[in-house]
Amino acid sequence: MITDLDLSCTTTSYEISVGRHYNSIIHIAEWSKTAETSKFDHFMSSNKVTEIIFLGTGTSSGVPVIACLTDPEQNCETCMSTLTPEGEVNVRRNTSLLVRVNHEDGRVRNIVIDCGKTFYVSALKWWPYHKLRQLDAIILTHPHADAINGLDDLRAWTLNKVIQEYIPIYLTNNTLEAVKTLFPYIVDAKQATGGGDLPAFQWNLIDPNRPFTVEGLEFIPLPVHHGKYFTTNEPYIYVGFKFDNITYISDCNFIPEDILTKVQGSKILILDALNYQEHSSHFSIDQAINISRNLNPIPNRTYLTGFSHAVDHFKLTNEMKQLQLNEPLLWVRPAHDGLKVIIDNLNKEQEKKII
Repeated sequence: MITDLDLSCTTTSYEISVGRHYNSIIHIAEWSKTAETSKFDHFMSSNKVTEIIFLGTGTSSGVPVIACLTDPEQNCETCMSTLTPEGEVNVRRNTSLLVRVNHEDGRVRNIVIDCGKTFYVSALKWWPYHKLRQLDAIILTHPHADAINGLDDLRAWTLNKVIQEYIPIYLTNNTLEAVKTLFPYIVDAKQATGGGDLPAFQWNLIDPNRPFTVEGLEFIPLPVHHGKYFTTNEPYIYVGFKFDNITYISDCNFIPEDILTKVQGSKILILDALNYQEHSSHFSIDQAINISRNLNPIPNRTYLTGFSHAVDHFKLTNEMKQLQLNEPLLWVRPAHDGLKVIIDNLNKEQEKKII
């Protein structure tokens, strides 16, 4: 059984604008002292995660790369493989994770982490495949294009209330300010032009240093380094999350020690691993493996994500199987788009492989 923190959380709200098709509300989360004093290993969630689905496992540019597909020499084996049925597993869109949660009312909730440039294309493929419909919440990790640029496409769920009235969005104030700059009309509908067809959102501000609750499931923010600002040399902060003893960090090149302490005890670790070389804003494959190896206990499973076209799924899978022969406790595999992991059967190899 996956476990996590017992946290209590209330929200207050205020209206910031009234749009043509919806009211735009920002909710400010408030946390009780329980949230600040709880221990990480003493709570069993009543709204446990039943499964996770990888909607995207590629870096910002995705895989394949157009320069490779149009190269007369066809030198990139990974990109060229995506044109074959067996190589479809190497098609990777922007990192995104669907978390499915049993709710007390009996309806499974769909919570998505990150909505980047390729999210809608991913949804067109995996939403019907996995028989999904509603999108109960979006949680945003940071304001890069591969995490937020798909927000406008969410109108497909809310326009004319075709699937649902609105989508709750959970994000830091820093990310909200970036969204206001990029998509001013989806935060303030009075700035809309054209036909005025907008997505309908409920904005929920989160503190990157305090836990919060979405649909009864507690999320522990994990602020980590994702490169740095070129002007100040200060670290750029990406906020990963721990929930039901699952840790998700898809864009990272350094995890501070105090955050590693929170990662301890994860049964599933999902970690950035761009390619085989070190990078200024992403873990390499070896660096990600070392994070898992040095946790105590080692996670039951570590899934690598965020790959560039330098990584072939089958080659890396074979390498990780060989690694496990030498280190039996170290279970590491590359995730791929569409992969479903059933949490209750974690120790029974219950993965739904799509390819």
